[in-house]
Amino acid sequence: MQNGLEILSWSFWSPETREPQAWRAAATAAAPPSPSAVPDGAIPSLHRRRMSALAKMAVQVALEATAERRADFLVFCSQHGELTRTRELLGTIVAAGELSPTSFSQSVHNASAGLYTIITASRVPTTSLAAGAGTFAYGWIEADAYLAASPSQRVLLVSYDEPLPSEYRPYSRQAQRSHALALLLAVAGTGGLTLELQPAGVEENLPMAPLFMAWALSGGAALHITAGEQGWVWRRGGS
Repeated sequence: MQNGLEILSWSFWSPETREPQAWRAAATAAAPPSPSAVPDGAIPSLHRRRMSALAKMAVQVALEATAERRADFLVFCSQHGELTRTRELLGTIVAAGELSPTSFSQSVHNASAGLYTIITASRVPTTSLAAGAGTFAYGWIEADAYLAASPSQRVLLVSYDEPLPSEYRPYSRQAQRSHALALLLAVAGTGGLTLELQPAGVEENLPMAPLFMAWALSGGAALHITAGEQGWVWRRGGS
């Protein structure tokens, strides 16, 4: 049986904290802060000024996680993607205004992945996922499946989202928070982190990716999460 995955490098950002282990407490302490101070120092200015806050979050952490080692496959996953930008485009259409070609081209779900490949001159295979509240877990499965077929290679997994526009918030059961997590993953020499399905339990109302990273840093044996009425469990080293 294939070993689990190991995290070679990672980067995390949220408006509340860059420390995943402090994120749950910080994220539930107050209303979501505005992501006005999104870090973007690694992004060339030519691209930076055209990018949304969401794209900056995703691309910045992706660049940080791959600063020393390149990935052979890219998985960018976001539950809602560029919904804020899409909502602005729809408002322009309703107002009979002229659509911005740049805004339109960067409203698609793979916009952040495309920007990353342009900035890094990467030609590796790339996929973009959206799978409801369990999007991060499905992104992990995508990375794991690739590494099962190519065990000597590395996968960049990026998970990112932001609060929904006000019109859409009543339709989500999650407490949406701005966050971005990038993981450079490889097959572990021994043990490693594995993901399995489990019976659904109490629904987690916070995004999954920051909670996963807090657990990964904690050294805990297992992480049980129910998201989108689907149960998941990560285990460490066969525990």
